Amino acid sequence: MHRRHLAVDSVTLRPSLSVRLLLFILMSVSAAAAAADSSLEQAQTAQLESLRKEVAGQLQLQAYDLVDELVYGWTERPPFVVDTPVVLADVSVPVGFGSGLQALIENHFASLLIKNSHSHVILSHCPQCTSVVVHSGPKGTVVSRGADAPEALASAGIASGSRRALFLDFEIEGSALVLRARITSLEPTLPIVYARTLTTSTSSAALLRSEDHLKSAEEARKEYLDLLQGKGALQVPLRLGIRSYAAGDGAVSLAVPFVWIQLGVEVALSQSRAWTAAASVGFSWAPSTHQGYLANARFSRLLTGQTTSLSHPDLYAFLGASAIEVRGPDALAFQPKTATTENILAAVRGTPPEMMFASFEVGLTLKVKNRIGVSVYLEDSPALNQAPSIGKIIDLGVVQFHSFGAEVSVCF
Repeated sequence: MHRRHLAVDSVTLRPSLSVRLLLFILMSVSAAAAAADSSLEQAQTAQLESLRKEVAGQLQLQAYDLVDELVYGWTERPPFVVDTPVVLADVSVPVGFGSGLQALIENHFASLLIKNSHSHVILSHCPQCTSVVVHSGPKGTVVSRGADAPEALASAGIASGSRRALFLDFEIEGSALVLRARITSLEPTLPIVYARTLTTSTSSAALLRSEDHLKSAEEARKEYLDLLQGKGALQVPLRLGIRSYAAGDGAVSLAVPFVWIQLGVEVALSQSRAWTAAASVGFSWAPSTHQGYLANARFSRLLTGQTTSLSHPDLYAFLGASAIEVRGPDALAFQPKTATTENILAAVRGTPPEMMFASFEVGLTLKVKNRIGVSVYLEDSPALNQAPSIGKIIDLGVVQFHSFGAEVSVCF
């Protein structure tokens, strides 16, 4: 009997463990599915919020364009002959965008009217026009905004100096945003004295125009093309720069920094000014120490795009070559250790020392609107390898840079 009970017990325990294991697996799968659903829901919520912000930003820009177009039309054809006070009675926006978009449009619209007073539309303050008023008459009592019940604001409208109310209604129709602007007279029948409807499907965007200088898209495009065509291929750069030479090993450099002023010409090799070539001559002078002469040529390549920018600085890389002549005591720093026949004869005759050498430069130039530039560069002067007073800033073996230069330039 005892043995039989054990067998029965062992048989009855096996399904219990299996059921428990199955329940555990099902609970684990359910928890994993719930976690996955939660993560998916969070990702979808974040994606929807990002999309909502993008749509709201695009809608705001489109609303700004329509308001710009409306005020620009008023500057070209004013709705009134003389300056006329107008109350901004209402700004309605599509459902879901709320007071935030309303506030942005109101601020932008008010700024446009203040900066374009020749539109003859003058914003007037009338608190009673936008507040809720109660009007009682023989036919009953009406609760509405003041602008919708002019009979209740006859005196208030006159007191505020305005007898006109402006309504700006924005609606989304298909893929277009529509602006319906109406100016009504504050009279019981609310007669419309001006109305215009604008839509993004037919209006031109506000290209390159500021609030205080509105213009049509055609005028903006013409100015842009005139600006591009007005960039001549030839410019005259004036440069002011300094060259500093490295000291030789175990010696103090006798070469003081040289200040150069250069004048030349720069030619754009394409309309985009992606490649340019320049040639210039320069002069350097210090009392009783030296006078120097320089001839320089450069080729530059634009690094920050395929064409120059009208709004951002442009970065160029350039390669150049110079022929430099130095006369005076400072020229001794560039002379080789071994005296030459010319040096000996010059010393006997009392002629000031002089040295002529060639240099090759590589550098970067940052330009703003192709007018103002800042350049830095390194120079390799092979002839100075024999000058004990001149060292090397960077030694790359085949190429050895002996000097560092910086300059500012202005193009005419």
